[in-house]
This record gives sequence, C-alpha cells and structure tokens, in this order.
Amino acid sequence: MKKKDTKKKTLPIESAFRVLSFIFAAILISACSKDIVFPNSEVVPAAEAVLKIDENSSNNYEVKLVVENLAAPERLTPSRRNYVVWMVTKKHGTINIGNLKVNRKNKAELETMTPYEPIRVFITAEDGDEVVLPSTQVVLDSGKFKK
Repeated sequence: MKKKDTKKKTLPIESAFRVLSFIFAAILISACSKDIVFPNSEVVPAAEAVLKIDENSSNNYEVKLVVENLAAPERLTPSRRNYVVWMVTKKHGTINIGNLKVNRKNKAELETMTPYEPIRVFITAEDGDEVVLPSTQVVLDSGKFKK
C-alpha cells in the first residue's frame, strides 16, 4: 500500500507572490531607516559620527548616535565639561536629546526615542549638564538630512 503524499504543493504563482511580498517588506523596512554619516569636523577632526534614525509603527523616531575617536571635552580649547546632542525638528525647533559621555576608548553613544521628526542633529561642547540652548561651540554637525 502506498503512503499518501501529505505535503501541500505550492503553485508557482503562490511561490512568486511570497518572494515578492518578502522583497516588498524588506524595501519598506529599509525605506523607513536613515543612516547619516557626519562630515569631518574642524574642532575634533579624528571624530567619526554615524546617526541612525528609524521610524517605528507608532510614528516615533528611534535615534541612535555612535561617535568614535571623540576627544574628551576637557581636551578642547577652551575646555568644556560635556557634550550635548541637539536635534532640529520639523515642527518643534531645536531640542536637547541628551549628553554624550566619552569612554576610555574615546567612544560615545546615545540612544533615544522621540515623537518629533528630526531634520538635523548636531553636538555642542557645554559647561553645564542641563542646558536648554546650544552654545556656539558646535563640535559635529550632520547638516540638514537629504530625503
């Protein structure tokens, strides 16, 4: 007696639809993500900053900033206490999104979430921890994001 083949056979059109659906989903996911590499800085020329912005399903923006080869703020001229990351938004102006703490390997990271759509991110050197306005000592600047 022969065993019945219980495997469901897929039609070529179903297989093609699955492949196209996967490709479309991958394109949608990558279209919502932005990777921005900051240009070189005159203030901290060795610093390399990369910003990643993802819009999630709740229409919030996940922001991750990684800066390598960043000198400690005390080594700047004039010397400062810390770095502050600022985000320029479409409708809510410039907001402080956090401080950057430089580790022993001269690396700093910041991850945050915001409901505001960012159009530019920049980092300033500051004397205080909780500043509400950026100083004029801009250390790194993404420039306005290209669409």
